[in-house]
Amino acid sequence: MFRVRPFEEKDRQQLAAIYRECRTEATWLRTPVMEPDFSRDTEGEVLLVAVGSDDQPEGFVSVWEADRFIHHLYVRAGSRQKGIGTQLLESLRPRLPMPWRLKCVRANDGALAFYLRQGWLEISSGVGEDGPYAVLEKA
Repeated sequence: MFRVRPFEEKDRQQLAAIYRECRTEATWLRTPVMEPDFSRDTEGEVLLVAVGSDDQPEGFVSVWEADRFIHHLYVRAGSRQKGIGTQLLESLRPRLPMPWRLKCVRANDGALAFYLRQGWLEISSGVGEDGPYAVLEKA
């Protein structure tokens, strides 16, 4: 069983490891990830953390609240397909008014399929440094 709680400073090292693991294994990225910087890449964002019964982080979501933009959603490889991503998104409801938006690289098939199953709709698209992407919205 998992629960979602606000980020605590004690989580930083483990969340950085999850972030690094997920970004490094991302075969859909056009350029290899050298050393992703979790602290830099989530600076100024609100973080919510999914933890197991041992209070160890298994995933996180980070959000730019002012724009209602979900910047990162990552789950540890061994904890995927257990509803953690859905739980992290649902945990935003009380604190973040809808609609929410995010950008998903099209080559990230698993993530794109996940969001579409969750009822997200494509509202625009573009091409960035990692290739074509879809801007999705959940209303």
